[in-house]
Amino acid sequence: MPECERIIQSIEHFYGHLEIEAAGHMGLCQIEYKENVEPRKQEIIDFCGGI
Repeated sequence: MPECERIIQSIEHFYGHLEIEAAGHMGLCQIEYKENVEPRKQEIIDFCGGI
């Protein structure tokens, strides 16, 4: 996850140059296949409801 956070921070930094404010961020590490999404489905729905 630290690597994902670093990438997200870089993207949000770039957004700053474009005067874009990020609504939020969520890392989905270890999601390679669609069956890996099901166990995290509620977490994703909750995140999307908050942005």
